[in-house]
Amino acid sequence: MTSENRTLDLGDYVLVLAVRRDGEYELSNPHDMCNALAAQLLRIIADAIDAAHPPYPCHPGADIESAPDEQPEPLDGQRGVLDEDRQVWTDGRGHAWDLTLTWGDVTDRAWKWTGALDHVGTPMMRVAGGDERVPLDVVRVLWGPIIPVGGA
Repeated sequence: MTSENRTLDLGDYVLVLAVRRDGEYELSNPHDMCNALAAQLLRIIADAIDAAHPPYPCHPGADIESAPDEQPEPLDGQRGVLDEDRQVWTDGRGHAWDLTLTWGDVTDRAWKWTGALDHVGTPMMRVAGGDERVPLDVVRVLWGPIIPVGGA
């Protein structure tokens, strides 16, 4: 992959998805493909990307070859189960996470559960005193290890 800028002739493509670093995206559909077909195509592409992903979480910019030694065990949010009464989430690996606790990361930030799960089923965490919200597995990968630092 090169860092040079290229110009795309949208007429050559059925669908073009551009995603900026901040997560904003632009979808161009120059041939007026049906939205349902475009969505189906994007799901097929997403499934192919997901299937090609190694069996450990990734860190943006990390060297893929060195990632297994550096990364914590994945949580497997899709198989996770939330006990709403106790506010305990058991990840797909069988580890229980007490969501009433405040969790500290290596940068000394405190994370609390927002009371919601992401689209996969992983608890969404909020940095204490801020608006940043990310899934528990992302907190672990980007700022972990994490440890309990206080109760609710």
